Amino acid sequence: MVAGLDALRLDRGAGPDGTSDALVDAGVPVVGHSAVAEGSPNLDVLRSLAVLTVMIDHLVPTLMSHGFAVPAWVAAFTAHIGQAGVLAFFVHTSLVLMYSLERMSRRHHGAGLVGRFYVRRAFRIYPLALACIALVLVLKIPAMTWRATPPVTGPVVAANVLLVQNLWTRQSVLGPLWSLPYEVQMYLVLPVLYVIARRSWGAGVLGAAFSAACVLGFVADRATHGHLNLAAYVPCFLCGVLCYAVRDRPWVKLSGRLWIPFLVSGLLIYCLVHLGQPEPVYWLGWIFCLALGLAINAFKDSTSRAVNAPAHAVATYSYGVYLLHVPVLYLLFDVMRLHSAPSAVAIYFALTLVLSVASFRAIEGPFMTVGRRLSD
Repeated sequence: MVAGLDALRLDRGAGPDGTSDALVDAGVPVVGHSAVAEGSPNLDVLRSLAVLTVMIDHLVPTLMSHGFAVPAWVAAFTAHIGQAGVLAFFVHTSLVLMYSLERMSRRHHGAGLVGRFYVRRAFRIYPLALACIALVLVLKIPAMTWRATPPVTGPVVAANVLLVQNLWTRQSVLGPLWSLPYEVQMYLVLPVLYVIARRSWGAGVLGAAFSAACVLGFVADRATHGHLNLAAYVPCFLCGVLCYAVRDRPWVKLSGRLWIPFLVSGLLIYCLVHLGQPEPVYWLGWIFCLALGLAINAFKDSTSRAVNAPAHAVATYSYGVYLLHVPVLYLLFDVMRLHSAPSAVAIYFALTLVLSVASFRAIEGPFMTVGRRLSD
């Protein structure tokens, strides 16, 4: 979800290569040079597909609730496709933030590194989220465009502003905001996971941590009757960290042309195994994330400009796309009440991208610059 955050592009240019000799615990054996290139086109493709699945997931029920005919099989098949996209975001986010920490560790270490990391993340995720919350409250935009929105109280607003609504009130004023608290809470432990991932024994420890997190997730499921909260997503974030930890292991490199077919196949399988399920099955999500995390290093980067250029553009503005697509749905289907489904769908994708570019230049970019200056 998402929630969704472009750390590779945020810090690009901090150093010429992927090495780091300013680690927290200098002298301990570490894994060396990063095998995955910074700004990897494959990661752009992953991020782009992830945000598109969320857009599709929310478009289909919006069309249905506004009287447009949608084939039953389409509705059933896409019912949880957005959840797969958010899980892919979680893997992507934890992976690229490992690289962000690697670059920052060339100049800072210890408490200084951790503090600067938190500053950059705060200035990356909060400004646009707060702007969207204000937009929703002022214009009275529903949390989702196909179902009623519960009353928005003071505590609900406060929880959303702090991005802790999974711990307090359990209500997001804008649907896509639901994933952001999990990302914020994982930020707290990512620096520690980075130190572990850099060690020669880090992959083993992280593999054991993933297994333990899955076991604890099953226990939490029984104890809470399915309300796992953060426990449902810890294994997903760990898959991205594990991907970073094994980046320099010997891999059979598959052609970059197979990357998109692999991702699409994974999404299709996720949707197929969820057919008829009223809610996403958390342990299937863990398998999906583990497969994705282990596969990232097994593919060569795409060299196709026809793929890389649009993927790079969508990935750059994906955070805005993720947060702004629901207000766009509200504008088109509730305010303007468009009657042509093809026109509405085309405008939906185009307008969401335009507004995302505008929000990046007006909000995200300037605040990212502030975060960098404060943390340098």
